[in-house]
Amino acid sequence: MDIKYWKNLSNWVNSKGLNLELNPMPSKFQNGMGNLNYKIILNNKPFVLRRPPLGPIPPGANDMKREHNVMHALNKKFSLVPNSILLCEDESIFGAPFHIMDFKEGITVNGDKLPNNFSSEENANYLSKMLIEVLVKLHNINPSDVGLENFGKPIGFLERQLKGWYKRGKIAHYKTSSKAMEELYKLLYSSSIPKEEEFVILHNDFKLDNIILQFSEEQSILEPVAIIDWDQATRGHPLFDLATLLSYWTLTEDTHNMQLIKQMPSASSGFMSRIEALNLYQKLSGRNIKDFKWIYALSLLKLGVVFQQLYAQFLRGTIKEDKYKTFNIIAEAAYERGLNALNKNIYI
Repeated sequence: MDIKYWKNLSNWVNSKGLNLELNPMPSKFQNGMGNLNYKIILNNKPFVLRRPPLGPIPPGANDMKREHNVMHALNKKFSLVPNSILLCEDESIFGAPFHIMDFKEGITVNGDKLPNNFSSEENANYLSKMLIEVLVKLHNINPSDVGLENFGKPIGFLERQLKGWYKRGKIAHYKTSSKAMEELYKLLYSSSIPKEEEFVILHNDFKLDNIILQFSEEQSILEPVAIIDWDQATRGHPLFDLATLLSYWTLTEDTHNMQLIKQMPSASSGFMSRIEALNLYQKLSGRNIKDFKWIYALSLLKLGVVFQQLYAQFLRGTIKEDKYKTFNIIAEAAYERGLNALNKNIYI
């Protein structure tokens, strides 16, 4: 990041009564495929500055104001959500809107392998159950209790998701169209869209690498200390969060191309299967899961488009790592899984 932006930021936080340390310079976190995250020191205390990635931003993505508002609200009732202390929408300060949030010490599990020291079946099983338990806790928060009763546009949420992700997909597939994406959209659109009878706070990208973990010496496990990446949060159908999580939950019996996702260590021995995770969510939440098939297929449309968007950025040269060169293959695999989900009785 250009030094001028750090000087701008220093002046801006000074106006808020804070001092930004620039010696040494703030460091960028290397994990993640979207927003840019920097560890900064304000008044001798660590914080995290988040801003959107460089290059064109898809409509509705990387919304710093949304993330700031929902984190600031949820922090009052849900200790796993770090507080966002400042929001700046003036792009001249740091090149884009940004917000500053509490820093949480810990690790994230990125990719399809568990850390060497925590690769036991017991740890894998614990982490898979923890994901569902934390998601249920989030969904059980009454939006009115945290001032989010007017957050998002929950009525018609699923239909908007379907149309919105299809529209984004058409843009992302600007080089060549995707027959599988077109077929999946048409099949979802021609099916009966599930009724929306309950609106909960949705993280909207809930998965293991968006949870910061700390080692518990007492229990010898990795415990959650923070849920991060709230820039897509909204209110809507609770099963959409679960479906999004399970779209990343690849297993050894999945196709080779689906396993290229490598987002979670869900194929590890001890990790619950997708059906076990679905059943645990139903047991803990008491929610009806009869509409899950359609919502799961929708989440796979979303997953495919997300990977295609990243592939499109790779083609444009705005991101350059080699890992992105296969993301179009993953996108097609996600669309195919979505079609299989709708066309087969055993879909998960």
